[in-house]
Amino acid sequence: MHAICHRRTVLPSSLVRRPRYRDEGKWCNHPQALCFLLQLYTLDHRQTLLSMARKGSFGDAHVSSGLHREIIGDILRLGRDEGWAVDAPVGEKPLAARLGVSRTPVRRALIDLSERGILRRELGSGFKLNRPIDAAVIAECSNDAAGGAELYRKILNDRASGLIPLSVTENALLVHFGASRGDLRRALLRLSAEGIVQRQRGHGWQFSESLDNPQAILESYAFREAVETAALSQPDYRIDGAALERMRNAHEALMRKPASEIAPDMWFQVNAEFHETLASWSRNRFFLQAVKRQNALRRMHQFVDFPQLTPDQIKQSCEDHLAILDALAAGDRPRAVALLSAHLSQAAQDWHNQN
Repeated sequence: MHAICHRRTVLPSSLVRRPRYRDEGKWCNHPQALCFLLQLYTLDHRQTLLSMARKGSFGDAHVSSGLHREIIGDILRLGRDEGWAVDAPVGEKPLAARLGVSRTPVRRALIDLSERGILRRELGSGFKLNRPIDAAVIAECSNDAAGGAELYRKILNDRASGLIPLSVTENALLVHFGASRGDLRRALLRLSAEGIVQRQRGHGWQFSESLDNPQAILESYAFREAVETAALSQPDYRIDGAALERMRNAHEALMRKPASEIAPDMWFQVNAEFHETLASWSRNRFFLQAVKRQNALRRMHQFVDFPQLTPDQIKQSCEDHLAILDALAAGDRPRAVALLSAHLSQAAQDWHNQN
């Protein structure tokens, strides 16, 4: 590739090569990226730029690092919560679909995990789990993102408790939590991706509508019972055997854990994915959208209410879910509908009794 000249400044070809992976974008052809590189180079930052070029693409270092850490954390939490076995295949495409991102950042995360020895890459068969995923592995890989993840939980709790207003600025949140700006932005980006907050024009963030009073929570349970049982009764309903087994493994892994090791986000993720997956098998987008919307609305109150759940209630909920999966696997949808209706009705009653 020819060097680029601009006002007598020559930029080495190594700085404008394409990134390591051809589908990560062609930032080297973007005028703003070139302008930024030229400015840095004329300001005598040659060594920094050359180091960046040796490591890979410029865009990765400045645009995707937060997303990269989040995806690594999400993959590890899935592996932990679902009890992935050593030598189990870890597929790029299914992970991208489950995490709601493109395959490129997932591929980068899998390569990173293979370089750490957590996965291994086998020629012709993709990635496989190389060692069990436990708390130590997650801690090892999440030092950079730990502050953002902890802050994410604090924001959910404080918003659900009314300690944060519906509309708030980043500066107000920085003062409230005493956090770093980097951790705050990572937490806000994750909340935004989940539909809990959205950036306002000008400045600040707006929290989405949530279940912020007892009547709304009970109405949500009634709505979910009507919608989710209707989804199971659709004529085109068809289960995915692999997804069913994955959910079964996730629930069984959760039941093996001591109650003290079950975090609110772990519990909510397994719970939400169960209900969304059942709705997705209806092959009706509107049922799935309705269930996803309810999960987004109930996320905050679930975080606040989680400490009130007893180990027996968590176990009972998992057993209810497994019974529903067994009925579906056996082709007995009427029984699955009855079990799901009873499960949601009992959950509403339990919440009412505790609150």
